[in-house]
Amino acid sequence: MNETDADMGAVTESRGDGARPWTLTAAAGVFWLLTTGLVAAGAWALIQIATGDVDTAGGAVGIALIAWLAALYYWFIGRRLLASRDVVAQAVFQALLWAPVGYYLREAAHPVLGVAAWALAAAMLSLVLCGPSRRAVGFGERRPFGE
Repeated sequence: MNETDADMGAVTESRGDGARPWTLTAAAGVFWLLTTGLVAAGAWALIQIATGDVDTAGGAVGIALIAWLAALYYWFIGRRLLASRDVVAQAVFQALLWAPVGYYLREAAHPVLGVAAWALAAAMLSLVLCGPSRRAVGFGERRPFGE
């Protein structure tokens, strides 16, 4: 709906009816599932310290910290996608990081996990880069810096 001014014509432009496409909800869900997995990986590292199954406790703490920081970042991306904010570039970058993960998993004799990582990357890319998602967040629109 446009608001009009008698002298200037349309002065405000809205992005549509405000309905979030299902692709954004699904993309946010994928990022939040990854968040859950990373939180669990960090907790698993701390459990390994508590049970004494690690060689160095410092390494396990480092793994837990990195996993939780990555989980926080994935949670942020999912939250921004759910709020229809433009984080498409960050989401695409994170999705593309799963391609080499899949390659190295396949090379490490885990072909099923490698293909699963590639499928995850493809799903993330397709959900974030599809037309309804890009239009809903305004990706590609030329807006002044800082808006």
